[in-house]
Amino acid sequence: MRVAGDNAGIWSKTRIVMWRWRRALAASTLSVLVLGCTFVIASLYLAQDARLGVVHFPTSCGWQSQRDFTTATSLLHLFQFTDAEDLYRLITKRDPDCGIAYWGIAMSRLKNPLYELPSTDDVAVARAALRVAVDARSAGSRERAYLAAANSLFDPTIGTDWKARLAVYANAMSKVVEQFPEDREARIFYALALNLVAATDNDKLSAERTKAAELLLQVFSDEPNHPGIGHYLTFCLGHAAYQPKPFARAQMTTPAQRILLGAFAFLAVCGLGAFLTLTSDMWSSSGNTGQIGGPFMLTTGDGRVVTDRTFRGRWMLVYFGYTHCPDVCPTTLLSVAKTLEKLGPAADDIQPIFVTLDPERDTPEVMGEYTKAFDPRIVGLTGKAAEIAAVAKDYRVFFKKVKSNDGDDYFLEHSSYIYVMNPDGRYVTLFSHDQIEASDDVVARLRELLVESRRHDGKSNADDPRVENAPRSAGAMTWR
Repeated sequence: MRVAGDNAGIWSKTRIVMWRWRRALAASTLSVLVLGCTFVIASLYLAQDARLGVVHFPTSCGWQSQRDFTTATSLLHLFQFTDAEDLYRLITKRDPDCGIAYWGIAMSRLKNPLYELPSTDDVAVARAALRVAVDARSAGSRERAYLAAANSLFDPTIGTDWKARLAVYANAMSKVVEQFPEDREARIFYALALNLVAATDNDKLSAERTKAAELLLQVFSDEPNHPGIGHYLTFCLGHAAYQPKPFARAQMTTPAQRILLGAFAFLAVCGLGAFLTLTSDMWSSSGNTGQIGGPFMLTTGDGRVVTDRTFRGRWMLVYFGYTHCPDVCPTTLLSVAKTLEKLGPAADDIQPIFVTLDPERDTPEVMGEYTKAFDPRIVGLTGKAAEIAAVAKDYRVFFKKVKSNDGDDYFLEHSSYIYVMNPDGRYVTLFSHDQIEASDDVVARLRELLVESRRHDGKSNADDPRVENAPRSAGAMTWR
């Protein structure tokens, strides 16, 4: 009886202590759940190597397959095709019903067709994988759409005409984007398909290439750490032979560090969400909501501070680069100067602008001398590093500082597009650096825009010599 009484007393005291510390215990329990959930989410959706970046491609497969699929797709974007296929195959061995993994095998065999078309063996392997995927039970409607697009790419009824294959594939991917507009990976693969179609047409000034660039720029603004966006924007739209180099795999962190970092990230996101909720009425709704371009305040080569409104009423050709750029920047600016010359008096309505991505070295004086060497009408702009970064972000410009081999200097990898902004400062279209080299076509397109702009403003072009000879070719009419 004494033992029973002692046990009852201990239990009573325990309940009292638990009641007094109920909030602390609840918080501790919640913390454990948060840590567990954070680790699972991180394992599912984050690549295990920092250089693999971040890919968001949810699947209907199990958690382990999801984790490996994310890593494999990162490798696919990095052109590490053999490693990617090996990992996709590992998924199919572990989970034969994971339908989207067969899509990964097929796409790994597509490789980089700008560099080299898939071999007969590649096509056979891709078709075999896609046949097995038909019976896979773990595949939602979105994954089935991806598989259908891949089937159209490797469709045996089309024959060996890769131009026809790619056109059909691009059309199929456009339907995936229409059906799943929030899927950024769909937009990326659609952009790559469009670029392949443009490459087979050998048309630098094509609607497909422009659309591809715009899609990638949109995704880049949402996913700057995506493993493929950087080199797609920098190289793939203009350099057919570009192949990223293989790299040795390295763990980003230890498992314990990943758990801790994941927990901190989760708590930070929760805190940010609470802050935004509590202060939502303090924020203006007039910010940049996805369009290319935005306001800026920078310094010219002669020391004047200008804003985007300084150039209202004129068409802006906005280009980002830096004065130490070895080839693409000077080549592009030289092409811009030639374009202005060919436009003649019509160039008075156009303001070319060169914004540096290297304000550390590109002072106003340096920018002024540099742009003057190409054409005095080109305005060079620089500013503080934060100001340049903000403008580059608004214009969806990719750039990254890379140390030179000797380690004493550096250069920049950067996307190379000329953004065409109308007299109201709104984005209209873009030219890649190699498109601007097709100067006659660009001149025709710019003349066309000037004519359309004057017509919209209710002005006559008949007596204006600046917009004479504005040809409206079929190619220019369809290029938007």
